[in-house]
Amino acid sequence: MLEFADNTLKFYVERGRFKKHLETVREIPLADIEKTVVEGGELSVTWKGVADVFVVEKAESANTICEEINVALSKQVEVPQDEEASNKEYNQLGDLVKGAWDICDSMFDILMNLQGQVNWNLQETILKHSKEINENLPKQHSNKVNLDFKKLTLKIRAHSPEEVAEEAYNILKSLTGCLSDLSIDQMPLQKIHPNYSDAKPLALTYCTLNDIIFGTVVGDEEIEREKNELWGMLGELSKSMEHEINIEAIKRATYGLGSKENMESVVEENRAAFRQQFEGLLTK
Repeated sequence: MLEFADNTLKFYVERGRFKKHLETVREIPLADIEKTVVEGGELSVTWKGVADVFVVEKAESANTICEEINVALSKQVEVPQDEEASNKEYNQLGDLVKGAWDICDSMFDILMNLQGQVNWNLQETILKHSKEINENLPKQHSNKVNLDFKKLTLKIRAHSPEEVAEEAYNILKSLTGCLSDLSIDQMPLQKIHPNYSDAKPLALTYCTLNDIIFGTVVGDEEIEREKNELWGMLGELSKSMEHEINIEAIKRATYGLGSKENMESVVEENRAAFRQQFEGLLTK
């Protein structure tokens, strides 16, 4: 008597005068089975490189058992493939978010460098770096960010500060727009964070931080209101991602924004304080 249950093929024989007692003669775990085929009324099972043949009284039963095993084997193969695909997509999403942050940094660096005497060679260098980041962003499936730097390039070469500022803001708008249009290809990603639904708020929150930094440089009177908006955004992000964010650490970093000394290092400190909150999530 053959039975396939609990991912194990079991072969029984009947014992006793009235054959009321079933004794297990062999058990073959699914993990050890390589293939099964039915030939006539016999079920051939290859496991660990050896083929065992079992005679089954009813050919229909042999076919049923063979089909059950083959279905289970196919599922066993699919699981690692699904996990591999999900891991790849997850890693690409992490790279996409970090790349979006890098482009955000570059655009705000261009905006900040427009204050006072403009170093156009530096602007060209930042622009080149932004283009390289964009080229290296993941291009998985339909989920890709495709930014056009042509207009910004022309305005920088024309040394036109107002138009450069306008085009830098347009790049930021395009970036968040692309992230809004991301689709979920791998269902498991909906259950883990960050997922595609997290990408836009992650980018928007980081852009808000950069806007606060920029506002400090230009003397924006709305800074305190924007800071309160940022704390609220971080709180919502923490809830939606089910991830603890040390908002106080980000707040402490902003305290140094009022100083004009070592402004470059203060900017980097603020950006780093934000990124550190998500380091573990984006580097799994």
